[in-house]
Amino acid sequence: MSIDNLLKALDDEYKAYSFYFSASKFGAPFTNLLEAEANHINAIIFHLNELGAQIPANPYSFATPKSFEEAAVIALQNEQANVELYNTLVTNENDAQIIDTFYRLQAASYNNHIPSLQNALNLNQNNNLLEQLNQGKTLINETAIMVNKLKDGSLGQDELEGFLGKLNYSLVGGAIMGAFGVIIVNELLNKNKE
Repeated sequence: MSIDNLLKALDDEYKAYSFYFSASKFGAPFTNLLEAEANHINAIIFHLNELGAQIPANPYSFATPKSFEEAAVIALQNEQANVELYNTLVTNENDAQIIDTFYRLQAASYNNHIPSLQNALNLNQNNNLLEQLNQGKTLINETAIMVNKLKDGSLGQDELEGFLGKLNYSLVGGAIMGAFGVIIVNELLNKNKE
């Protein structure tokens, strides 16, 4: 039973190592977790060597995730599955040293890997939000410049088309576009009154 349990654990750690390798281009926490998984693999291989078992090669290779966020979400799912796997392996194991190793590896996932990934994901989402807010602020500033140019009659068609081409038709872009449209109509009506 010990060898089977260790091979299941090794397979899962190989999978995690290969995934973190594929996500390592995004830097921390994936590069840190890659090192941790190498240590987990070595801990399991130690027990397999003690039992005289053959060590299989790592069969996993993953494509690089499309984004940091995608990598973090997949990694969190994998780490949670890892915790569940060790719950099963511990209940099926009789060797006290192997059980201790399983608990240590499970604790590393639960206490270190999952919080690290959650923190990194939250930080990334906050940074994305700040970036979007800064882009919105820039767009509002550009809108004010366009309105002033429209008021003083110095706004050219090419400049207006260039500005409108930058607008994103999301909710924020739509609101700004609508406000800008109202301003243009008001200016045209005011010019017609004069």
